[in-house]
Amino acid sequence: MLISREVDYGIRIVLLLCESRRKMDAKEISEISGISIRFTLKILGKLTSSNLVESFRGAKGGYLVSKNPAQISVYDVMDVLEGGIKVNGCFENKSSCLPSKMALCGLRCKLEEVNSKIKRELQKITMDSLENCSGYGENKY
Repeated sequence: MLISREVDYGIRIVLLLCESRRKMDAKEISEISGISIRFTLKILGKLTSSNLVESFRGAKGGYLVSKNPAQISVYDVMDVLEGGIKVNGCFENKSSCLPSKMALCGLRCKLEEVNSKIKRELQKITMDSLENCSGYGENKY
């Protein structure tokens, strides 16, 4: 399983906002995180639509996380950006499995267990547990 670049960057953006504890504009987020401004804006749009991040317009505008960092998990970001975790394609599109064969698919049953375990573990990793591990540090912004 590989976490997509969008999820990786989304986690970085949310973590940066959590650690900064202040409004940051997209340009600043882009520069500090090393993510292109275009991709930063795309990710911020999705995070804002899901209410993980709040956006403020105007001269003193910017972005803030909308929850306490202890209430935002890695899985929350993954869910917003990719619709959760899927260790196999059949979890993404159940119609790709023939109904007559789904009951016989032992692999699917085992992979559902793995998928659930990974989800639970990612839900345990909160932004506050990642603070001080990111390397951004409070003095950098």
